[in-house]
Parts: sequence; C-alpha cells; structure tokens
Amino acid sequence: MVKTTTQAAQAFNGANGASSNINVAAMVAFINANGMGNVNLQLTPNALANGVLFGGGALWRVMQPKKSGAVSARGLILWACVNGVPQHTVKGVKCYNVAGISTKLPTKLAAVPLAAIQAAHQHWDASVFANANSSHTNQNAVAAVLNGGFNLSSQTANTYGTAFGKLVVSS
Repeated sequence: MVKTTTQAAQAFNGANGASSNINVAAMVAFINANGMGNVNLQLTPNALANGVLFGGGALWRVMQPKKSGAVSARGLILWACVNGVPQHTVKGVKCYNVAGISTKLPTKLAAVPLAAIQAAHQHWDASVFANANSSHTNQNAVAAVLNGGFNLSSQTANTYGTAFGKLVVSS
C-alpha cells in the first residue's frame, strides 16, 4: 500500500473552497499507486446533511427521476457512489449488476469500493480516471463528489468547493 502524507492527500481528497478544487491527476495517481481494488469512496457526514444528499444542489437534482420516471445515467453513477453496485453471478462468475443500483437514501454512509463505482462509470462510457488533465470533472463522478459538483457554474455555486467524500485505502 502507498502511504501518503496529509499534504499529498489534500491534493485529491476533497476541495477546500471553489478556488481550491481537487487535482484529478493526483487522484488518478493515488488510485493507480494503491490499486483500484484497494481504494474506496467514503462519503463525509455533510453529504447527507438534513436528509438530502450533496446539499440538495446540482448533484442531488441529477439523481432525481426525469419526467419519464427513469434516473439519468449520470444520476445512476452518482447513486453508485452513494450505495455501491450490487453483484450477481453470471455463469459462475461474480460481476457487478449495474441495473440493480439502489436509488434510495441510505441510513448509514458506508465506504463504497472504487471498483464498483468504476463498473457503473464504464457501463455509460465514463471513468473514474476521466478528466485527469482538465479543470472540470464532466465524466468523473468521484471527482465531482470530491469537488462538490461537476464544474463551477451558477447552478453549482452553492456546493462547488465542498468535499462530500474522501478516498480511503482499505485495510
């Protein structure tokens, strides 16, 4: 396992205000160094403040069903960050069941394996490694959770720069 200093972890482990968003390249390097199977996303208590996820901002809105009653791909990936992705067995092989992602508010915030979140991302051609060389996090929900939004805009002004999670290495 790669051990990090507090200063190094700060580079990717949660924004410190809208002008101090996380460094996605540092986050990707941390995941690669520790191995995706050893890294989890742990939501912080403020992620579920007042019984509403992510401060009720743009991240929460995208997690809600559309008029058709379906949750968008981006919303389901965010739900995977919250509740994980269940596994099932297909022909004797365990795999992630993206269709089974829960869209219910959790009662307890548990660490979610990054491999499960990556499975949800990949189902919709996104990745936890996306946007490593960009200031926005359009295709990377983990970075968006760590930053408080997918990018800084008028819609995310209230939550961007708020860390709603952190990456933790499983022991």
